[in-house]
Amino acid sequence: MPPLVVRPLNAGDPAEVEEIVRRWHGTSIDSYWYNDEHQSHTLDGARVFFTSQVMPACAIHVANVAGRLGGLIAVEPPWIRHLAVFAEFRRHGVASALLAVARAQSPRELRLFTFQRNEAARAFYEHHGFVLQRLGVSPAPESEPDVEYAWFALDR
Repeated sequence: MPPLVVRPLNAGDPAEVEEIVRRWHGTSIDSYWYNDEHQSHTLDGARVFFTSQVMPACAIHVANVAGRLGGLIAVEPPWIRHLAVFAEFRRHGVASALLAVARAQSPRELRLFTFQRNEAARAFYEHHGFVLQRLGVSPAPESEPDVEYAWFALDR
């Protein structure tokens, strides 16, 4: 695997923001094929949501793999709001590197929601010490069975 660097999103670079939004949107469409609400999201809608909701609320870091954007993590401590690794970079340590940044931002506790059907994400988080807190259903319009996970530092 080429060198991996995790760094803050360059929010002042419209081309980088556009690429991140485009790839993040595509990953969502591919990953959540079973959820009609996610399938209905347009790139324009994703752009508006990301720039008006995610960017103002979260610290966003990107994984840069040999000069290419490989994924992102958006953290609003202690919550991981979004973690996406682009298909060609999966299973190469990108998600683990992004998670390490989240732990540096919120060193005592991290929390997140994912869909119950997202078995790959659930296995990843459990492998990294996250513990199931509760099963539920995401709010409308998704209304998808979800799971809340938490990770706590050992010395808390």
